[in-house]
Amino acid sequence: MAKVDKRRRNARPSKYKPRSPDQLARKRELWAARSSDRERAKRTGEEAALIERLAELETALREAGQDGIHKQRHVTPLEDIEDDAKRFHVLKARVERLEALWSINKRRRETRGKIIIGGALLAEAGDAHFAGDDELLARLVDILDRRVERVRDRLTVRELLGDVPLPLRPGGDLNEDAQSALQAAGEPLPDFDLMAESALAQEAGGELLPSEVDPDYADLDPAWRAA
Repeated sequence: MAKVDKRRRNARPSKYKPRSPDQLARKRELWAARSSDRERAKRTGEEAALIERLAELETALREAGQDGIHKQRHVTPLEDIEDDAKRFHVLKARVERLEALWSINKRRRETRGKIIIGGALLAEAGDAHFAGDDELLARLVDILDRRVERVRDRLTVRELLGDVPLPLRPGGDLNEDAQSALQAAGEPLPDFDLMAESALAQEAGGELLPSEVDPDYADLDPAWRAA
């Protein structure tokens, strides 16, 4: 194969004619028009998808007992917004708002479902206990012992179930008190002074203050009442 001198090859005149400034300007205009068409087509597709999602969210919220965006009188209908860019941004904002509402609604429904399931299990275990059958209650305590870790939560559960044999921390002693369990588990201890202050302040319709019980406790009076 013959060796080609690159310097001679690059020095050869091009067979293509150079474009004039008018030709270059027309090419730029054509490229800009095509880019605009592509952007318009992309936005049209996104707008159609957003409209479909908006309808889905409105239907889902309506079936869940909440009205959709169309029920708000101050909202301008999308078809009345002539500017394409403004209509797209308004549509996107409405979809994002309903997405947030649907997420909140979903979490509430899940929480309500958990409460219903828990209440049904507690009722069933209670009925079985009074009938002399503690098998379900024992299984429930075993599940709680494996699933619940926080000392405060385990204390609440134990009190709710009538002082069932549930230690206040996994692997702990049944006779361990709450303060020892909290310290052993590394959880912060409650502010007992604040608890006492709140309890005293709520007595007699919230009119009783710690200082009224003993002047030495005047420093526990709420700041807005001591002023």
